[in-house]
Amino acid sequence: MMPTRRSLLKTAAALPLATGTFAAFAQTPWVPTREVEFVVPFAVGGGADLLARIVHKIIQDEKLVPVPIALNNRPGGGGATGLGYVTARKIGDPHTIILVNGTTQITPILNPAAKTLSEVRPVMNVMLDDFVLFVRGDAPWKNAAEFVADAKTKPPKSLAFATGGTTDIMAITVFAKATGAEYNALNFNSGGEALTQLLGGHVQACMGNPLEFMGHLQSKAVRALGVFRDNRFAALPDVPTMKEQGIAAPNFQMWRGMAVPRGTADAPSLYWEGVFAKVVATPAFKAYIAENIASEAPIPGAAFERFLADQEKLYRELLGKPA
Repeated sequence: MMPTRRSLLKTAAALPLATGTFAAFAQTPWVPTREVEFVVPFAVGGGADLLARIVHKIIQDEKLVPVPIALNNRPGGGGATGLGYVTARKIGDPHTIILVNGTTQITPILNPAAKTLSEVRPVMNVMLDDFVLFVRGDAPWKNAAEFVADAKTKPPKSLAFATGGTTDIMAITVFAKATGAEYNALNFNSGGEALTQLLGGHVQACMGNPLEFMGHLQSKAVRALGVFRDNRFAALPDVPTMKEQGIAAPNFQMWRGMAVPRGTADAPSLYWEGVFAKVVATPAFKAYIAENIASEAPIPGAAFERFLADQEKLYRELLGKPA
């Protein structure tokens, strides 16, 4: 016979000690007890990988976690390969952390079959990157307006972009809609690979974040033609905004954050949220942000999930793909 509500209440009332013990156990802080795997669903050398490596180094240097952390790059499919690995092997595993970014959110909008952001529990956003139009240092264009004017004199898709993921593709889409020109987007596994294509002269341009290009920008191997933001970068005062050049492109940024696998319990999720909050507060992370002309943007837990819901709406509007 099924127990009644009255009998269940009587049993619970007769066991106050057990109930109190369970509550205390439930509130016991969680800590990792074995090696942690840090999954980076992008190739070595891109912006995602660079962020993962600085976060990994800070955690180790500051001894923020009592166990080793192993980096595992699993590139492919705009984050789908790495997130597919998490789905197949790591669901609910609190000893796994995952780097996520705008690409992991845009990929399933473009390809609904892809397993990406829905397979993780967002824990903490850490930074935002603005998008910039880059060309080789010896390219004939001095600014974005000249680049667009040249594109319009040629057959559609004559000028090619190398991209490191679906967020880069989306930046090109935003740019194309704002300029009325068509470009050829050639996708690679990371921003590092896209940069290699640009430096090798195989494409004419890249859309990317400053952190992926800073060294080559400083050496003048690449040139920045315009930025998708309201104001010029203080550190790059000679790079005009798109709006200054008569290009009515909306501001567009790459969010970058951390997650744990879908199904991870609250206690370990809160633990990792605390770890990443400590990472963002370190002088080393702040220096990384300044050196790469990015924006520090710590957004924890539930607030991060609300932020992602707003980003999803924005991305769908920009791509013309309603929910």
